[in-house]
Amino acid sequence: MAPSPVIVQPPDGWTLVNVPTITYTQPTEQTLETTLLGIAVQIRATPRSFTWDYGDGTAPLTTTDPGAAYPHHTVAHTYDQPADQVQIALTTTWSGQFRITGTPTWTDVTGTATTTSTADPLRVYEARSRLVTDNLPD
Repeated sequence: MAPSPVIVQPPDGWTLVNVPTITYTQPTEQTLETTLLGIAVQIRATPRSFTWDYGDGTAPLTTTDPGAAYPHHTVAHTYDQPADQVQIALTTTWSGQFRITGTPTWTDVTGTATTTSTADPLRVYEARSRLVTDNLPD
């Protein structure tokens, strides 16, 4: 089973303290084919939940929402400290079904499976504003 991709906005490998960092995934249902005891079967895996670990020591966020890109984003994290490197990890929980190839009826599989994927390392910067006078040289 292929893990769900981790997509981060901004996409350039850095973000700012106190600014939401958008994360989302584009999970797809996956169908696998194999042979068991000489019988061709299909196994279907459907993504059910997503657990985001933002790599900064905060509690992971679990949701059934895969998120979305800006401006329709629904999953984001705000870092409160600068960091040289954080690694965002996504664990996707999948439910399963199976059927004999060519038959119409799917049967639920008991339990779930998980896959984990990570984004490229992310640097968290702190931007500081400065007040200056308007008497600047031309």
